Amino acid sequence: MNTEDPTAGHVEQGADAGGEEGVATFVDDLFTAAHSRGGRPGARAVLDTGDAKVVTFDFAAGDVLPEHAARHPVIIQVLRGSVEFTVQNRALVLEPGRLVHLTPMLRHAVRATEPATLTVTMLLPPRA
Repeated sequence: MNTEDPTAGHVEQGADAGGEEGVATFVDDLFTAAHSRGGRPGARAVLDTGDAKVVTFDFAAGDVLPEHAARHPVIIQVLRGSVEFTVQNRALVLEPGRLVHLTPMLRHAVRATEPATLTVTMLLPPRA
């Protein structure tokens, strides 16, 4: 698993950076967005900006998302509960306060050890 410095390549943000142009999108309630479907988590897209897409997954205890891969880089963050996240033959415990970033097409699986809600943020390529 890659453990590079997460601050590498950051740009200093000064008092003069940015402006009032742009879009701010607010998502009201991530916890009621999806519901478990009898052994598999429920999923619902809650944000799609064109360069990022956020999907919430709601797991009951024991729900499984079998091994799969995403076509784009993703960031997975647990909002409540706990899941066992398996990647590269290693089982990680993800719970609030932890996140994991995956490069494209890296196979992984998720199993809820208790009721849990997580978000997957897909980092999409710029639109042409």
